[in-house]
Amino acid sequence: MKALIDLFWFKYSQLQHAVKSGDDLLINILDREIEPVLDAIYHEEANDSTDARLQFQFVLDLLQKEAGDVSSVLRQRGVLQTLADRYFAAGTGDVFEKSFAPQTAGGLQKGRVDEGFLNEAILDCMPDRIAVITTDYSYLYTNSVNAARLEERPMDLVGRHIVEFVGIQRFEERVKPNLDRCFSGELVDYTYPKDVENQTIIVRCRMTPCISSTGKIIGAILILQEIADRRRAIAA
Repeated sequence: MKALIDLFWFKYSQLQHAVKSGDDLLINILDREIEPVLDAIYHEEANDSTDARLQFQFVLDLLQKEAGDVSSVLRQRGVLQTLADRYFAAGTGDVFEKSFAPQTAGGLQKGRVDEGFLNEAILDCMPDRIAVITTDYSYLYTNSVNAARLEERPMDLVGRHIVEFVGIQRFEERVKPNLDRCFSGELVDYTYPKDVENQTIIVRCRMTPCISSTGKIIGAILILQEIADRRRAIAA
């Protein structure tokens, strides 16, 4: 897996150089060479949790690189779903389910704040609202559930600042401070009340650092889950 990924990034860097220099012949050659490598990475079935994690991280890295290309973003979003179905489908019972078991913050190794995030973001919470926010507070990725809540299409959220959707006051008082904690390597978990259609619901927000293959924090994975308001249940 690593050899394929390294080969892709080597070809990718060559392609970027060819684009900058305007070498159309080289661009066409590299386009033909890079696509089979990309397909091989997508279709390679990992033999262990390390290779599976490399696959997921590769897609996230490519999402960041190609955030301005709508077609590429949509393709990577589809690949993420395919990988999740491949490795975490209910009832598979294979090695990955054990390898990506949930971990508490205290159980994470120092310097490896991304350990276990695949299980949190993909295995457990696919039905919930999921987004990846970059360190400049813009959407890198969102699933359809989150986009629907914001009354937008997923591809229309990419690149837009989160303040557009939460407002400046909420951004400054709650969202930004918690994102900054996450960007510093902290796992953040908090709840807040929200009015939806004249009803109060409780939203649980979990933020997990999104770390590139080079060990750099490139953003935060947000999982928002709407839960019952126990105060209303008790009052009833």
